[in-house]
Amino acid sequence: MSTVGNSLKYGMIWWLEICAYCSVDLFALLSGWLGIRKKRYSTYRTLELITIVICYCIVITLVFCIVSPGVFEGKMDIIKGLIPYLLGRYWYIMCYIPIAILQPFLNKMILILSENQHKQLCILSVLLFSVLPNILNRDYFAFNDGYSFIWLVICYVIGAYLKRMEDIIYKKSKKTKDIFIFLVCSILLLIGKTIIDFTFNVDSQYFIGYTSPITLLMAIVVLAFMGKLKIRYCKDIVKKMSTAAFDVYIIHCHILIFDVLIKDHFKWISNMQIFLIPITIICLVVILYLLLTLIGIIREQLFEKAHFNSALKRLSSKIDDILYVEININ
Repeated sequence: MSTVGNSLKYGMIWWLEICAYCSVDLFALLSGWLGIRKKRYSTYRTLELITIVICYCIVITLVFCIVSPGVFEGKMDIIKGLIPYLLGRYWYIMCYIPIAILQPFLNKMILILSENQHKQLCILSVLLFSVLPNILNRDYFAFNDGYSFIWLVICYVIGAYLKRMEDIIYKKSKKTKDIFIFLVCSILLLIGKTIIDFTFNVDSQYFIGYTSPITLLMAIVVLAFMGKLKIRYCKDIVKKMSTAAFDVYIIHCHILIFDVLIKDHFKWISNMQIFLIPITIICLVVILYLLLTLIGIIREQLFEKAHFNSALKRLSSKIDDILYVEININ
């Protein structure tokens, strides 16, 4: 950047993005953390997610067709709005669904391992698929920078191990220590990027990405921090917000919502005073999250009134009798 002020703003915005990078790994770790202790399995959540995605795609596309038909240059744009999941959007859900289906079999294989063997598997996976490719800056194993099913599986395995070792982790880890590690990691990534960018005049993301061991460590300490939080009030509200988390993702990542309403529409933030940038971004993120969560809660109520959930439960029970009957009996 040409001025010190702009350089500081650039660094501030990049630091916020670096902090947010671990969110994908965190979701994947949570899947393992929450899923490894399940006793009974069902395809209901998978069917629900598929239904939610299809419904949102139809509704969002119809709304744009009515309110702003000019955004569609042709029939292909309408098709992209209706089936973005077949065109590369919603990669996380597309990779998460097979994990959800295979979860009981993954858990069976994981729990056969002793805790020490499970730890060795996690260490080897991180060394082979995270540390080595990031040090050499080469995607040797076609992980596509973490936008892949196999990376989510690795995070699931690590999250499952963290759950098995939950008591030990809580004894050794403190919330202040978690915050300190997170801040140190994020600042190290920012410093590394800044040095490389200005030394070689490039826009580098060396060690910044989903498969980065530092990003993964940041996600782990956030998970550990969250695990120590004691929610005493508004538990029902928190539960409803958590169930609507995928709604937030599905809505704001839809090709029409993101490309038309979000992309390149917040450049004005870079013109603000540097101390206002993080405050403004955080406030906008919170407002957007709460607004989309409200939409998700309304969608959930509509599904209940339309008996969608009941129909999905009946369908999932029939599929479960085929896929999981022996596992659920055990």
